[in-house]
Amino acid sequence: MGDVLTGVIVTAAVLGVAKVVRDWLILRQVRAAMEVCGPEDRVRIGLRLVAALGGRQAGEAGPPAGAEPGG
Repeated sequence: MGDVLTGVIVTAAVLGVAKVVRDWLILRQVRAAMEVCGPEDRVRIGLRLVAALGGRQAGEAGPPAGAEPGG
């Protein structure tokens, strides 16, 4: 029984570390992309990132949070 529990704990730890590394790599790529693009592209990247992280649906009606009216 102890071997199974150890295996479960090790598997959960490995999966957790893998997720953290994956998220770090994604955010590093997003940061690099935002440094070289224009304001419109930054908004688009931000909206996709929010959708990927489980926020608003991409293409959902309404301006992004913090957007100025008419601009």
